[in-house]
Amino acid sequence: MHMHTIYSDGDLYPSELITKARDIGLKAISVTDHDTVDGLESVEHECKKMGLQFIPGIEFTTNFDPLGIEVHVLGYGFDKDDPYLQKKLEITKKRAWKYADEMVDLLSSHGWLVDYSRLESAKGIITKHDIALAVVNRDMSTYEFHDMWLTERSKYFIDVEKFQIEEAIDIIHKAGGKAVGAHLIRTLDQYNSLPLLADVVDHFVKCGMDGFEVFYGKNNWQQVKSMLELCRTYGLIMTGGSDYHGPGRVGRCPLGSYNLHNFKHDEEKLLKILSRSPIPASGSIV
Repeated sequence: MHMHTIYSDGDLYPSELITKARDIGLKAISVTDHDTVDGLESVEHECKKMGLQFIPGIEFTTNFDPLGIEVHVLGYGFDKDDPYLQKKLEITKKRAWKYADEMVDLLSSHGWLVDYSRLESAKGIITKHDIALAVVNRDMSTYEFHDMWLTERSKYFIDVEKFQIEEAIDIIHKAGGKAVGAHLIRTLDQYNSLPLLADVVDHFVKCGMDGFEVFYGKNNWQQVKSMLELCRTYGLIMTGGSDYHGPGRVGRCPLGSYNLHNFKHDEEKLLKILSRSPIPASGSIV
């Protein structure tokens, strides 16, 4: 669970990702591209072809106004064709293009050459990764360029209009899915707000959050323990995910991997909660 394709900021096509998932022995996956479900039809087709269970997924980029930070909300097990969901995702596409146009103008004013046709041919939704890849005269890696020009730490930062966290949860629920807070410890740590973890979880639960990503990538023992205890306190769903974007990504776990640190995690039960289709008889789960 929690992986990305070229339909947002991943490196692999759905067919490549699902083939890789099958080859390493996974039996159920959920692709959670950022703010789009455009790739899910292809993902579902490939899953059926290769005998994997398909769980519809998405990762909403949201605002959390009390702290003024960006928080990601995963949606699982929803109706990907839900009209209300589709209507809201059209808004995210328009916002992404508005941001891209503003960023391209800014980069051009500083001497960067942007291949706009590459943005026009991008699948799914335009992301910062697409913009970094489209700069043709950069003398640094995609990731170095992203950090220098496109992150909140950059003096050239332009914000993207986003849904409030309550809105994203509501959209997921109306489409019949479960809302799960993604990599919350990592997010709060990035904003130097980790001491507020318990208060933030309490607020999100009051907003309707169904669970949290407890087993995330390379989270250490204490981080997993903290999230697990909070989820148990509120009786929430506990998920795990590698946040896989493709081979060679720095700081990411391999596909199908995350650290359990010997904590118990009932993956079969989780799949039943999130599923909209039967579970295959054999294989592994992530």
